Amino acid sequence: MEKRNNDNARHDEPNAIKDNITMKLKSRDWSLVLFVVFGLAMLSSCSKEDEEEESTQPPTTTERYTGDSYGELNSPLVKNEVLQSHETLWSCLYFGSYPANEVVNGTFDAVDAYALAEGDIITDAALYAQLEQATWDEADDTEVNDRRYHRINALGAVAASGNRLQHYRWNDPTAWHYFAYAPIKWRVLNIKGSKALLLAHRMPDSHPFHDRQEDVSWSNSQIRLWLNSDFLDRAFTPAEREAIDETAVTNERNYYFGTPCGPDTHDRVFLLSEAEVFASPRAVDYGFFPSDGPNDPARRFCSTLYAKCRGAWWSPESSSAGNSFWFLRTNGYTMANAVYVGDAGDIYNRGILNTCNDTALLPAITIDLNKACYTVAPAFSSSTINQ
Repeated sequence: MEKRNNDNARHDEPNAIKDNITMKLKSRDWSLVLFVVFGLAMLSSCSKEDEEEESTQPPTTTERYTGDSYGELNSPLVKNEVLQSHETLWSCLYFGSYPANEVVNGTFDAVDAYALAEGDIITDAALYAQLEQATWDEADDTEVNDRRYHRINALGAVAASGNRLQHYRWNDPTAWHYFAYAPIKWRVLNIKGSKALLLAHRMPDSHPFHDRQEDVSWSNSQIRLWLNSDFLDRAFTPAEREAIDETAVTNERNYYFGTPCGPDTHDRVFLLSEAEVFASPRAVDYGFFPSDGPNDPARRFCSTLYAKCRGAWWSPESSSAGNSFWFLRTNGYTMANAVYVGDAGDIYNRGILNTCNDTALLPAITIDLNKACYTVAPAFSSSTINQ
């Protein structure tokens, strides 16, 4: 599903449905942001002389932690949150594991080099030979030298093709491809007491919002079922699952169109909503810009090689190379559409058909840090270009 790389970029449906479904709307939050900034400027000047003196000074940088801390972990540190030039520093941790890095025995050309991150490819002919001879379980997993591996061919992909631009190239649909499990890195979006809300640092997989084109909300979508069964079981051990809380998930109507988004739910794995990435104070507290207007670097995410293998599209643009677009749980302008975030960090409020088969997933979970066995990972700043 190729993307038009211009100001009105969109992802086409596989069946060549080319409408204006993903036309990006202007944000109504700009007026609020400008009002706040203008009001603060007026309050800071007590006289014309003070105003003229202050106008020669550089703007004051504001920063704050948006929630609690726990040990070495902090809630997001946000700087200049009402400005388009805002920056967020997230604490990160490793928790759980998932197929990520492909083992190859020679050259690799299934993905463009610019879309790969360091460590995505493991070139090891001896290991590859061992995996070819290994015994695999029903989940197509095995262990070699105490490390876990997963195998997949084109039948296991959400979408597979040999010549689709910015998609994994399956030159032999029957051949097995081998992926090493790697720790999942998470960004800490919020800490309250010992409970931490986490968002995946890279998109680990690809899956349609729903399996058929019909009106559907998050509560009865296939993506919710899959995340809380297949993904949950593959990504976490039984002990790790014990540390994952059921999160009360609120499903507000679409911010612009008023489209209902179904009943509230309780989930162990879920997707973020509009309100959590731009349309409420929660979005700011999680480190995102309060408007959908600009291409917010804080909303740019890269997919893993395994997600690309499964079908995720990736961007060829220099500022977002290797990034993919990701579903929110909010319905678009109809209940047959789902809102998504583009590779550059922009919001497509009208949404895309919920059967779109090359969207990556960005799961969120809430864990109890008192119970979870995790490792602190390097922090990440939204000002970093490559993830």
